[in-house]
Amino acid sequence: MRLRLAVVAMSLMFGSAYALSLESEAESQESNAEVGSDLLNQMTHSHRELNYRAIVSYQVGDQLNSYRITHTVRDGKEFESLESLDGSHQDLVYHGHDINCVHPGPQLIRLFSGEEEQGFYRYYDLDVKGAARVAGREAVTLMIRPRDVYRLGYKLSLDKETGLLLRSDIVNQQGKVLERFQYVMLDLNIPADEPVVADAREVQHRDMKSDGAAIQALARRWRPNWIPAGFTLAQSENNDEAAMTYTDGLAVMSVFVEPLVNTEAGQTVIAEGGMRRGASVSYTVAFPDQGRFATVVGEVPMLTAKQVAKSLTWTVQ
Repeated sequence: MRLRLAVVAMSLMFGSAYALSLESEAESQESNAEVGSDLLNQMTHSHRELNYRAIVSYQVGDQLNSYRITHTVRDGKEFESLESLDGSHQDLVYHGHDINCVHPGPQLIRLFSGEEEQGFYRYYDLDVKGAARVAGREAVTLMIRPRDVYRLGYKLSLDKETGLLLRSDIVNQQGKVLERFQYVMLDLNIPADEPVVADAREVQHRDMKSDGAAIQALARRWRPNWIPAGFTLAQSENNDEAAMTYTDGLAVMSVFVEPLVNTEAGQTVIAEGGMRRGASVSYTVAFPDQGRFATVVGEVPMLTAKQVAKSLTWTVQ
């Protein structure tokens, strides 16, 4: 009898300890998510508002390029000068976008809110790691892991003081780094009245909007029949009838539809297949019956681009 009571008591004790452990873990995850959301929100503003000079490296596969960047904000406008340091004339892709990039921006920052249906945490796990040093500055590292096979992962190092993104690794499902952007040197001590560099370009941020995008999509004769859950149909100011852009707040992919060219020998044959460069992929599928071919381009796994491209359907008009 005493043995049975002892077993029951031990079970209750370990059960209570396990429950407390789960409760503590849940509270820790919630706190972690809150800190991560604050850091990501700070990141979205810091790169637009700070004056700085920097030397950055940009690595795609085995190819490494270095650049000098000067970023200045004057009267609410951004100016950026970009100079190659190794003779390469390749355009710098700044965390997945060129200098006049389209950002999901504040409109899609709600994806970090943790809402049950469309929340960021429905599709990614966010973990705030310990301190690190990048470009001689204290940084906080965020690990962003996808919860499905249709997205890539991210390792972001943010400046502890300003929230500026100092390093970005885009990784595949196996953890291999596909693309890396990193500050090697950063100088934030630029006087507010310092003249804008002569060859600087004004940076244009065309924020994406989802309002009305679905309505505009109805006017098209074609549409993807499958898109990964969590991706939102977006539109920009220069909306194109032959393209659709989707984003989940981190990844961006676009679907382009073009006519097949007719020659004297007949219709041009487009071979189905994909290409990869760093974190960016493209996948092309021909639709001869429609006289069109479609290409999906984006920072997503090849599997995602292929399934989206092959899912296109046309409406009869």
